[in-house]
Amino acid sequence: MLSYSPDGSRLASASDDQTIQVWDPQTGKIVLGPLTGHSHWVLSATFSPNGTLIASGSRDRTIRVYDAQTGQTAFGPLEGHTDRVNSVIFSPDSTRLYSCSYDGTVRVWNMQDFDSSKPLSSGPVALTAINSIRYSPSGLRAVSGSDDGSVHVWDVRTGGLVLGPMRGHEEFVLSVDYSPSDQYIASGSSDKSLRIWDANTGKDMHGPMNAHSWVVSCVRFSSDSSVVVSGSYDATVRMWDVATGQHVMKLLEGDDWILSVGFSPDGHKVVCGSETKLHVVDRHTGNAVIEPITGHSSWIRSAEFSPDGKRLVSGSSDKTVRIWDAQTGKQLVVCGDNHAFHSDFVFSVGFSPNGLFVASGSLDRTVCVWDARTGNLILGPLKGHAHSVQCVQFSPDGSHLASCSSDGAIRFWDASSCKASLQGDVDPSAGKGVAPGSSPNHDYNCDWWRVDEDGWVVGSHGRRLAWVPSELHASLKFPLTSSLITANGHYELVANGAKVGESWAGCYRP
Repeated sequence: MLSYSPDGSRLASASDDQTIQVWDPQTGKIVLGPLTGHSHWVLSATFSPNGTLIASGSRDRTIRVYDAQTGQTAFGPLEGHTDRVNSVIFSPDSTRLYSCSYDGTVRVWNMQDFDSSKPLSSGPVALTAINSIRYSPSGLRAVSGSDDGSVHVWDVRTGGLVLGPMRGHEEFVLSVDYSPSDQYIASGSSDKSLRIWDANTGKDMHGPMNAHSWVVSCVRFSSDSSVVVSGSYDATVRMWDVATGQHVMKLLEGDDWILSVGFSPDGHKVVCGSETKLHVVDRHTGNAVIEPITGHSSWIRSAEFSPDGKRLVSGSSDKTVRIWDAQTGKQLVVCGDNHAFHSDFVFSVGFSPNGLFVASGSLDRTVCVWDARTGNLILGPLKGHAHSVQCVQFSPDGSHLASCSSDGAIRFWDASSCKASLQGDVDPSAGKGVAPGSSPNHDYNCDWWRVDEDGWVVGSHGRRLAWVPSELHASLKFPLTSSLITANGHYELVANGAKVGESWAGCYRP
């Protein structure tokens, strides 16, 4: 790890020999150091913007701050991280120091208080199992809900935390949603309540909204953002006023758990998924619009209207994804065939913004994209999550697909090849569009690979490329994963130029 001083006259280096050296970049001579104190490898060193301090982070789990002129320890060792400190960086005004660690936390330290070794704040961004994720209407942010009762808002482009953790729920957050107005976030929890948050400040607008007598499994805003509906294990669907937080009415009362709810695009109808039936009710009266839709043989875990309101898609514990006529309830398509299907419960489904595709996430740890007209597999199975895929959603422009998992990771997948499939065939394994009549051409070095059950990275020709420890699988950036958010950051497999198989001899230079 190397870091220039603000004026470029010096260069600090961090080393496995447990020291930091400061060099003259023009002459290559050491001008300060070695700076000592760490008891293990130094992984990061950086100058403060005002040039007076040098901070370091080490595998010994501590941070040290040195006087940049004398090399003397000015502050530290700073203790608090429970695993190696990967990186340190100063704030622009040099008053605070940020550290991130393999323990999944980011800490902020006060550089003006040299009599204290306590962090100014210790804001862990460590993620437990993530049950729900939804894009903001702009597509620039995504909100997630976790098993630890927290709600987070993320920058989709950078993976950085924008807001949160927003806390208030006492148990698992099972469902989240962004209002179409971009002003509010709703969350539903196993603590029997739902909450509405200010999407800009994270403020809890009304506190716990209580009326359900059991787990709140799903929440969705209306298209005009004026109301939110909630479904519960208590077999009811309820509607709430967003501005006041007041309970408006009970839309449905049945005999089975409600696992999913969704508004029609015009905001007048609500679809509700229960044990084996889909109910479509009038938002204003609660009356059934059509007879309950049947066809699934087990729990309906996710249901949604198409963007034009003419179709419904549902995913079920019977391992199928089905598409229905929203006016008649007639089944139109069952996605998949003997060669392409989910091998376990389907937890989440959703239409693409143009209505041409349907995405699904499953207990089998994969994400699939289907042709909404034919049911054919278009993209996937996309593999990368180490545990069940709890939720999937297309970005507002349809170019990406977000998925979250009980492995604690949020993955953003490149879905642009879905467009290519309209003109040609698509290789389902790699998700790359190819011209009609041609065959997929994979470069096993970098373009496509998978990880088998034993942890071996296997290329498209079946060759073993590398081995990845099981504890890193959830943090490994797979092909087509455009961005990845986990507690431990992420890892990328860089295999360009690697000597694989018979090419191993190329590594030998006598």
